[in-house]
Amino acid sequence: MLHMIVNTHNPESCAFRGEEEDRLLTAGIDQFRKSSPDNGVTFQGWWINRAAHEFFILVDAASSHVIEEALLKTGLVGRTHSRILPVVSVDEA
Repeated sequence: MLHMIVNTHNPESCAFRGEEEDRLLTAGIDQFRKSSPDNGVTFQGWWINRAAHEFFILVDAASSHVIEEALLKTGLVGRTHSRILPVVSVDEA
């Protein structure tokens, strides 16, 4: 099932702010992306709205619980805010 993850952070924790912020945010996102196949999550695509401090990550996973567990393992929960939204194609709707 497809899910859109809308992941936000605040300007103070933005990777553009400094080296430490870049390391923390980038490491979490990279770990989520790289470990996803092992956690039952398949990346379909991702985009960033820099001005809004948001990531949009389209993934395929059995459930939102699988995605939440993968986010927990990366340390993004507690550092960022994620909404996990089930989505279907226009043709399916």
